[in-house]
Amino acid sequence: MEQKPTTADFISVFQEKQPKPILKLQNFGILALLTNINGELAFVLTKRATGIRQPGDICFPGGRQEQGESLRETALRETEEELGIAREHIQILGKSDFMLTVYGGLIQPYIGFIPHLSVDTLPYAKDEVAEIFTVPLSFFMENPPEVHYMYWQADVSVAFPYDRIEKGKEYPFRRCKVPELFYAYENRTIWGLTAQIVESIVKELQGNK
Repeated sequence: MEQKPTTADFISVFQEKQPKPILKLQNFGILALLTNINGELAFVLTKRATGIRQPGDICFPGGRQEQGESLRETALRETEEELGIAREHIQILGKSDFMLTVYGGLIQPYIGFIPHLSVDTLPYAKDEVAEIFTVPLSFFMENPPEVHYMYWQADVSVAFPYDRIEKGKEYPFRRCKVPELFYAYENRTIWGLTAQIVESIVKELQGNK
């Protein structure tokens, strides 16, 4: 008969455990890339091509972590693949707070810097990127984003064992209120994940002054 667990077993298993999410997450590495434009720092942003997911969205280079690589390596690899910038030319300045999405993703932004960059001559991946442009860091520091909200709630029309839950379909499922940020720069809208990352970086930078 198998011996029953004791408190000593719990101590052995859990006392020095490094916690991780219970639900399996997909991990993504993002590079918030900075360069010098006219004597000041600017973010390098891309517009997604029409043939991929979330076409037309403005974002930083980045993507899903591959087996055996760190999230830092993911961010650098994706930048090299999307923008054609060799990873050895990018200086990593640090990393900002990560995000957990409602879609089961963990997104870790890294902050990179390349001193001199001409976005017009980059050999970028045209099947993924429609356009590359820069936005001065000062724009984000001087212009807080608009805040709007999206709402998520249980869809009781789908098949689910509601009969096994007290009150069934009338159970008081929480309604999730999610803030969405919007920056308007020239004729472009920067929103969603990219706007959240930018605001997080700017707030931390301003709080450190």
